[in-house]
Amino acid sequence: GLRFPCDLCEHTAFNAFNLRKHKETKHEGVTYLCDQCDFFALHYSSLMHHKSSKHEGVRFPCDQCDYEATRPKNLKKHKEKDHEGVIYPCDQCEYIAKDSSNLRQHRRTKHEG
Repeated sequence: GLRFPCDLCEHTAFNAFNLRKHKETKHEGVTYLCDQCDFFALHYSSLMHHKSSKHEGVRFPCDQCDYEATRPKNLKKHKEKDHEGVIYPCDQCEYIAKDSSNLRQHRRTKHEG
């Protein structure tokens, strides 16, 4: 497919919008400031998440326990790990993780180092 290379570094974007956002955040220092505290973000969507979770109290409650997530994907991960028994086995040893980030960290420290 068509690629959009950055003329300032080696980055290549999949579309013109992403290239513009890359240049703004990586090369032009564009940030998005919270109008209610000192928080700032490199992406508008991150600022919106911050405002909804920190200042508006938006939560996604688990229907099986008292856990409340600030993002739907975090609720999904919680349910998989704590209620559905989803596991992530290492393909190089006997290690078993309860979430994908722990498995990635295990691989980096035990098998790539």
